[in-house]
Amino acid sequence: MLKKYFFHNTAFIVYLASAVLFAASSPLFAKVGGACSNCHTMHNSEDGEAIDPDGPSEKLTVSGCVGCHSSASSETVSGGLPIVFNSSAPAAPLAGGNYYWMVNQSDDSKGHNVSGISGADSNIDHVIGRHIGSNSIMTISDCVGCHEYFLDPGYPGIPFTIERSGDVLICQDCHTQPRHHADDSATVVDGDGGWYRFLYGVKGIEDDDWQKTVSATDHNEYQGETAAFGGSISDKGCACHGDLHALKSPTYVGDGNPWLKHPVDIALPAEGEYAGYTTYNPEAPVARPDLSGYNGPASLVTPGVDQVMCISCHRAHGSERSNMLRWNYDDMLVGSENGNGCFICHTSKDDN
Repeated sequence: MLKKYFFHNTAFIVYLASAVLFAASSPLFAKVGGACSNCHTMHNSEDGEAIDPDGPSEKLTVSGCVGCHSSASSETVSGGLPIVFNSSAPAAPLAGGNYYWMVNQSDDSKGHNVSGISGADSNIDHVIGRHIGSNSIMTISDCVGCHEYFLDPGYPGIPFTIERSGDVLICQDCHTQPRHHADDSATVVDGDGGWYRFLYGVKGIEDDDWQKTVSATDHNEYQGETAAFGGSISDKGCACHGDLHALKSPTYVGDGNPWLKHPVDIALPAEGEYAGYTTYNPEAPVARPDLSGYNGPASLVTPGVDQVMCISCHRAHGSERSNMLRWNYDDMLVGSENGNGCFICHTSKDDN
């Protein structure tokens, strides 16, 4: 069918056409390929009717984050885009997991609650691992109210500056400065490439299919941390849960007595049962303390150097297990000899 678009300024047409051609041909735009119309609309009208009754989204995109990264099928990479929310059970969930199980099973423990996917969490009424002063039961709405008051909407690197409805997250709370056309061809993606997976301040080596295919030699590489606020995947990527990071809150994690939280952002011990984890297992990934000089091999884990991180145990978006875990915690039985889950690091517990 012939698509009719109505323009009121010929000069604007020439300018816009030139901009589109430049965007399609410039070598700087490496992140997203394909036709511009896959993501953008020039005007919000077709045959005299609005394409989207609510108007085009920011930057004239035809849909918001959730719309572009969702699919009714089970496919998790579609049109060159990673899919994080499938209406059908995902055939090959990506590194961050999927929101499918939370929605399909009506179980808020299986994913983050994101506007456009779900409502407020029915189990937890505050942000776990976050405090300001003596307040340790802050809600998302509390965070939004404070951040919106002091900062401009979409302020780079700062979450909760964009308005939303209800006590829920939005994608930009974590992916705070998405740059879909940035050149991310460098081995270690940093600010020049839009940061690792658009997580502001986080560096990383990005697997080219978001770990749709994954093995000991085929996976993301995550930035660890050697000093507090050092920009690790746990520090920046899981910043909302700051009290759970060892280098930020050593009295709470790792060095505390008793240990109240699982250690994060510290090296896997080079002795005892932990020394047995030497072949990379993507079921329990590790972070490298300094990716800038890292040259592999990807299949090697070095106890005493490589680090435990938040996503060693959890999926960032969601999983089929409670608490967004990578494995079923109830199946972790000492002496079961399954070699999975907790026993990837705690190797001796499998042999009792």
